[in-house]
Amino acid sequence: MRRRHLESQVIIQRPVDAVWAFMIDLFNSPRVRGMTLASRKVSPGPLGLGSVLDNRTVILGFETHMRFTVIDWDPPHTVVASLSGPFLRSGRVTTVLTATSEGTRRVTTIDVELTPAGILLSPLLDRLVRRDQARSDRKQQALLEASPSDAVVR
Repeated sequence: MRRRHLESQVIIQRPVDAVWAFMIDLFNSPRVRGMTLASRKVSPGPLGLGSVLDNRTVILGFETHMRFTVIDWDPPHTVVASLSGPFLRSGRVTTVLTATSEGTRRVTTIDVELTPAGILLSPLLDRLVRRDQARSDRKQQALLEASPSDAVVR
C-alpha cells in the first residue's frame, strides 16, 4: 500500500496561544522530535502561508533532508504543510489546536504517499514515525506543562 496515514492527539494543560507559540518556534522542533536534528526557514519573511522549511532528519541512522511548505495557516488554530523528502511521492502534515476545558487538544495528522523504496521500507518507517510522533507528543506536553503558565518555553 502506497498511502500511509497517522493521527495522534494530546491534551496539553496550557492555552491555545501558548501551545501555538511553542509549536511554531523552530528552535523547539529538535527539542521534541527525536529524529529532527535542525529545522530552519529558508523562505523570506515571517513564518506563515507559503513559508518553506528545511529539516535535517535522521532516518534509519542516515541524515536526510525533509522540506515542508506551509499551504494553510490559520493562527492559532491550524497549520497545514506539504512534505517532500526521501521515500515520499507526496505528503501532508496537518496540526489543529482546539481549546478544551482541560487546556488545548493538539491533533496532528500525517498523510503520505510512498515511493517504491518507501513501500519496501514501510514496516520500519511506519514504526519509527509512530514512535517519534508519540515521543514528540509526550515531550511537548511535558515541556509546556512544566513552564509557568504565562511563559512560552524556550
